[in-house]
Amino acid sequence: MPDDLGFGKLLDDDGLLARLLGKTAKGRNRPLLYGPDLPVVLVTGGPGMGKGRLLACVRDVFGRYVPAAHVDCAAPVFREGADQRRSTRSEATEALRELAVQFGAWSGDGGAIGAPRLYAGLVAVAAGDALAGPADGLGEVRRYDDLLPRGSFWGGVLHRAFRAYLAALGALLVAQPLATPLITSILDELFERTSSEGKAALEACYGSYSGAAGHPRLGLHALSVDFQQGGEARAHAESFLFRALREDVEAAYASVRGRVARAGRPAVLLDHADNGVGRRLVRSVLLDRESGHHDRVVVLATARRADGGRFLYRSPDAADGAADAPAVWSPADGGLPGWTRRQGGVPGLVAPARGVLLVRMPLLTPEQQNHELARLQGRGRDAGHRPDEHAARLRVESAVHRLSGGRPRFVTRLGEAAAALRVPDPAALTDWSLLDAPVRCREASDAPPRPVAELLLDDLVGRQLPEELPPEQHGHWLDLLSHLSVAHTGPCAQRLIRARQGERDERLSAYRVAELLQDNGWPHCPRHFIGDRGLRHLLMRRLYAMTGGAGRGRGAVWRADHALLRDHFGSPPPAAGPGEDAADELFGSAAAHAAHHDLAASGAARAVDHLTRSFPARDPRRSMADWCGELLAVAGAPCEAPLAGTPDDRHARALGEVPAPGDDLLRRRVDRLLHAVWLYEDRTGPVDPAVTGTWRQLLDRLGDEPVPGVEVLSRTAGEWAERAGERQPLKPCACTRHIG
Repeated sequence: MPDDLGFGKLLDDDGLLARLLGKTAKGRNRPLLYGPDLPVVLVTGGPGMGKGRLLACVRDVFGRYVPAAHVDCAAPVFREGADQRRSTRSEATEALRELAVQFGAWSGDGGAIGAPRLYAGLVAVAAGDALAGPADGLGEVRRYDDLLPRGSFWGGVLHRAFRAYLAALGALLVAQPLATPLITSILDELFERTSSEGKAALEACYGSYSGAAGHPRLGLHALSVDFQQGGEARAHAESFLFRALREDVEAAYASVRGRVARAGRPAVLLDHADNGVGRRLVRSVLLDRESGHHDRVVVLATARRADGGRFLYRSPDAADGAADAPAVWSPADGGLPGWTRRQGGVPGLVAPARGVLLVRMPLLTPEQQNHELARLQGRGRDAGHRPDEHAARLRVESAVHRLSGGRPRFVTRLGEAAAALRVPDPAALTDWSLLDAPVRCREASDAPPRPVAELLLDDLVGRQLPEELPPEQHGHWLDLLSHLSVAHTGPCAQRLIRARQGERDERLSAYRVAELLQDNGWPHCPRHFIGDRGLRHLLMRRLYAMTGGAGRGRGAVWRADHALLRDHFGSPPPAAGPGEDAADELFGSAAAHAAHHDLAASGAARAVDHLTRSFPARDPRRSMADWCGELLAVAGAPCEAPLAGTPDDRHARALGEVPAPGDDLLRRRVDRLLHAVWLYEDRTGPVDPAVTGTWRQLLDRLGDEPVPGVEVLSRTAGEWAERAGERQPLKPCACTRHIG
């Protein structure tokens, strides 16, 4: 996909990024937004929203004109580097080292940015391992040589310290740790030989470390000791090291040469900043700036949760609009986000979130989606088409709009599938046939083509497992989500999850799964446990493909899951009396909930029976409005595509071409209406206007029954017709609005 797909308003000359960095994408100067107190900008959005692509775009485009250091906080290289020497390294220090290396490689206006303060701190940590042998200790210290520009006086000082220490080793002729630790030798040489400029820099930085009382030597010693202690002490040391790096960058801008040669603001780009390493780095910046320690570094980070992540909040109320909630802005809001730090509160107790600006990643508009589809299929937007090609193109565009929800990764993958799809009859093109289209993975070009649905599941789920998912659940996660794709509420999902985890020693509850999905940035829908429509279809398709072994065909596991829920909700509660039915939050009654799942598992017979029995003419306890609501719940969107790959007579049943069995006139009318609504709410295939045209007639015929409230049927027919005219679901919810 194009690097800037969907980022137009963010990359504009007067957009947020240009005003934050003080430079346009072409290198022109722009007035700076905010300052000197800057927010941490957290770009939020779930999988496939392009957060990492945005940071890479900032690095590659704006990074030509302002220093921009980029790290992926989830990259395994940091953990692997830290594992080699846990006593003197951590994932955070490895990430800081990489940031410093990138600033040191900057070759634009003003030249490279050295990191002597960070260098001194990392050297102190490296030399502070009292159990390390001399050779190992010196090797660990020398590992940071590349953090300083060539010719720096800092490097000369430390090289002299190495020579002095090696001379002491040679004189003693030992290879054991010395009585005088390496850190003492290095710091002695550092403070004896460094210039007044260097001493002032160290004093201003490490003299403010906890317990240093203005003495930088004590500060470096204390930092090294804290790092060795681990836990909160190590976290405090890591936080201070990030401050030291930002002070290095600030000094490069504040110097006489920097004020003349440098323009704009430098940037630290932290991808996957809501994982363990990223949280520590982001939190350290927030706490520093909350305490008044300001710098000009733009910290641009990514987070999957819409609220930025639980680590930002002191209390659960903060995310719901309390005083310390972060500012929120989306490019669709227009203009530029206003932000000022709110004052007040007890230092150390206020939520760090008030120092955050949340920027919601934009969804692609239908026009942007169509343009990307045209690009991927190799045709101009205004190119001519034969009627059948035009119809197929419209069907593909409609399917992509519904399935993608505007997620750029979804749109691009589905566009690649559409380019490879060959469907002679556009009327036969369904959303699921698009998901079945084979696509060759760009990341593994030598691999054979695979269905695009599998590639999307790899992209959005397999490679983005929740951080807190137990390791023993990693191989089971996708199966678990596939089963839960047919669930609605937490209790519904909990019944499934108990049955499908078998005899596993380590189990997840449905409520924990919901938390993990939220942490990964997936949206919530009150009517669907899997709250993203595109993800739900990927998982339902996968579930439908499961056979369950023992020679069972496609759809066997799908039907088994629905049958499990049907039996669960179809069993009368222990306290129910004769003829009583338990209430159900979403379906009105447990019997309607059971009928819904039976519709997916076995066909329409039980659902028609239930709706016929509960029709107000047969059951005076029911109102006509409640009955119409139950009809929509039974045939609603969660039953999408249950007949894929099997004979589908819904169209004929809806038009009365295949009459329902039996002599009960009401039942036959309910049967036709149920199939007409079911077929429309499925929405994985083309909508036949002839089917929606039957609604008013069928509802009017139901009004022939002598029952109060028949006027509701006429009003309902009008409302359904309006929604069908706009191609909207009859029972919209959070994830099915505007999916036409």
